[in-house]
Amino acid sequence: MLRSRILILNAMLLLALLGSHWGRSLESATIAHKDVLERLALPFRDWKSSDSAIAPSDWKTLEPDAALVRNYHSPQNQSVELTVVMGHRKRTVHTPTLCMTGGGWEILSQRYLDIPLPGRQVHAMRQLMMRQGHLLMMTYFFTDGIFCSPSLAHFQTVQLVSRLKANVPIGALVRTIVPVGSDVAAAENLSDSFTQATLPTLLQTIRNTRLQMR
Repeated sequence: MLRSRILILNAMLLLALLGSHWGRSLESATIAHKDVLERLALPFRDWKSSDSAIAPSDWKTLEPDAALVRNYHSPQNQSVELTVVMGHRKRTVHTPTLCMTGGGWEILSQRYLDIPLPGRQVHAMRQLMMRQGHLLMMTYFFTDGIFCSPSLAHFQTVQLVSRLKANVPIGALVRTIVPVGSDVAAAENLSDSFTQATLPTLLQTIRNTRLQMR
């Protein structure tokens, strides 16, 4: 009996040590190409695009493995902003509503929607927001390239299951922002057209991203 208890205790200690080692390895993991998002071609119609950098303070807080902030502009002075924050750490994937409301934006309405893509649908959240008389439409979801959800808690649960299976999870926040003029429906149509044009390539890239363990 005593021998069995000692074996069980040793096995538990070994599992704890392996878990600790796995946790440290996971935190220090890196992706093969840090510019995987920046070099990604995501054309939309004949619009011009330019990339911006995430603020150093935000980068320090979120510790992403890769990030993208890309602004699109049409000849008719329309615009769309695409933001992707991707990484394997829990703090990286965050709810963008907190950042927006912290910046003074007020949520006027919100709803869940399904974005139709070839062979699948992406579940997302859409919010109409206002600040100092200006309106914008934000659409966002969390994804690993396969699973998509507007719920951070739901997405984190899926990530946790992946960790328990000893898989390194990659997660990403995908957010689009469209300024709203006098026609809310037109802004929704633009947002839908943009996401349907860019998401297939973006999701495939996130899905194919792999981490290197050190």
